[in-house]
Amino acid sequence: KDHTKMSKRHGATSVDQYRQLGYLPAGIDNFLALLGWAPEGEQELFSMEELVQQFSLDRVAKNPAVFDIDKLNWINGKHLRAMDSDDFVEFARPFMVQAGYMTGDEDYEKACWLDAVIKTAQNQVDYAAQVPDAVKLYFNDEVELENEEAAAVLREETVPRVMGLFLDSLEMLDALDADHVKALFKAIRKMTKLGGKQVFMPVRVALTGCMHGPELTEIIPLLGAERTGQRIRATLAKAGITL
Repeated sequence: KDHTKMSKRHGATSVDQYRQLGYLPAGIDNFLALLGWAPEGEQELFSMEELVQQFSLDRVAKNPAVFDIDKLNWINGKHLRAMDSDDFVEFARPFMVQAGYMTGDEDYEKACWLDAVIKTAQNQVDYAAQVPDAVKLYFNDEVELENEEAAAVLREETVPRVMGLFLDSLEMLDALDADHVKALFKAIRKMTKLGGKQVFMPVRVALTGCMHGPELTEIIPLLGAERTGQRIRATLAKAGITL
């Protein structure tokens, strides 16, 4: 990226290293084709079939190509997100096994839960080796606030009321899926007359420690009502907040 000759200090330099990190062949193909070649239009994402049709040597520049790892990650991430979700799960599983989050021999119920967890990472990662870090929140109930900004969210004066309503409502839900969680938050906003951020963000921070990540409508059903409640109560207690 800095226009110097590529070497090991720039990161992975062999094809196999990129395979081990979970880059897709389609992403690598797409990126390599754009090293020095410029398509006629503004298109940057190509399938192999499209590259075969459009690539021509007369549009390859004579000056040295620039290997921009950020561009590779962006392209590969786009190809990952375009995958069928079941294919993405299959591609990501070896990285989950390597991280110790699964063995590959789980019973049907646990395997289905793990597949659903992996799917939440599809819109967050640029290559498959990032999947375990993207889903670690589902495997550790010890919530650590990521920074002072997150801690400040829990100090807002509306937090005790919002959290009390959320936890009480959560326990009364007949079913726990995305639609029921969405309706729960809508009801709390109506009762408190607060904006969405004042309702969603304290729950997100208390549940995950972070201000960004997968949708709460994904996280809460996967954690379940009991784990969700326990984690939130533990985080609030640690922050000295009483309901």
